[in-house]
Amino acid sequence: MKHDFNTYKAEIFNNLIYDLQDAKSRFIINYGGAGSGKSYTQAQHEIISALEKKETILVIRKFATSLNDSVVFLVNHILTEFEIPADQNKSEKFHTFPNGSVIKYRGLDDPEKIKSIAGITRVWIEEASELSYDDFKQLNLRLRGADNLQMTLTFNPIDQEHWIYKHFFLNQEVNQKSTIIKTTYEDNKFIDEDYKKELEGYKDIDENYYRIYAKGNWGVANKGRIFPIWEVIDSFPDIEGYWYGLDFGYAQDPTAIVKVMPVKERIYADEVLYQKELTNADIAKHLKQSGYNGEVVICDSAEPKSIQELRLLGINAYGADKGKGSINEGISFLKTKKVLLTARSKNLQRENMFYCWEQKKDGTIVDKPKDAFNHLIDSLRYAFSLNRTTRKNESQFLTVDEI
Repeated sequence: MKHDFNTYKAEIFNNLIYDLQDAKSRFIINYGGAGSGKSYTQAQHEIISALEKKETILVIRKFATSLNDSVVFLVNHILTEFEIPADQNKSEKFHTFPNGSVIKYRGLDDPEKIKSIAGITRVWIEEASELSYDDFKQLNLRLRGADNLQMTLTFNPIDQEHWIYKHFFLNQEVNQKSTIIKTTYEDNKFIDEDYKKELEGYKDIDENYYRIYAKGNWGVANKGRIFPIWEVIDSFPDIEGYWYGLDFGYAQDPTAIVKVMPVKERIYADEVLYQKELTNADIAKHLKQSGYNGEVVICDSAEPKSIQELRLLGINAYGADKGKGSINEGISFLKTKKVLLTARSKNLQRENMFYCWEQKKDGTIVDKPKDAFNHLIDSLRYAFSLNRTTRKNESQFLTVDEI
């Protein structure tokens, strides 16, 4: 299909596209629940803007490494689907169009590359909740002199304590000068039915998660949250000595794998796999494709047959210590460490936010975690389960001095 957008608008766009095209304010807040199509529609909007007139569009995320798997992927998909001519420079991270328009992709972890971009006419901040208020202020200050520049923020409304809520929703002066657009999965006519049912099902699992990701409302602080918000870093350390934790799943739950590296009182964690309906052969294949090279994999010991299969498939798999009290003991261990998550570990970041203690009807917290939002966290516990009680200052494979 060629890019005759006006002819096919009803077939290829959610109604959000019209709200974005009508917005004239400097700041556009494009937020809401999961599955609403907000990022995909925003990518469509930026491409149309680039085709209609000469634009220099800057797409921002906190970390540059996150862009390839998110915005760049979306843009490439749309360009291919609608046969839109554009050249991609992968090393310098930009798309150019026949009329001279350009879409450039930058992370705030490399501010010098942002400073060097001249003539910016539009800015899209994807996953804007990743940014600190200082990040936003510095970016806005750099672009203050740009006439008629629009800056769009796309995000899920995770926490009312976030600066975005305070700045754009509570500050009436800023609010009145901004365009606020909220969408949910109900606004996405292209949503997958299974995903829709999954989002609706969270109503019976976690009220706050349902509030945010299904209904698109601002989340509230959960007093039963088990862990503090772990820090997000650009990428996993490029040093040897890491290993893996694995939680088996299949139809209802995903198989979850996390790569771990302890460095003194810190734990680096990188989400490797989070997917349903994988056989053990699939798991072994995914591990090897991710760069696995014989490292130890500590698995859920409830499935000894699966562990043996993985070993036959060339994976150095062992069963985790899951004795009485091991869940709370593992939680206590992780609480003593500073945990650092890679930017690409989106499901692990989500579990970190929503992993909670059970509560009685009167709100009293029970010393038992809910059996939800715990697949990668279980993997993380398994990874450090062996010999932890006897070697508190060492990993099971490396001493602190060896790291």
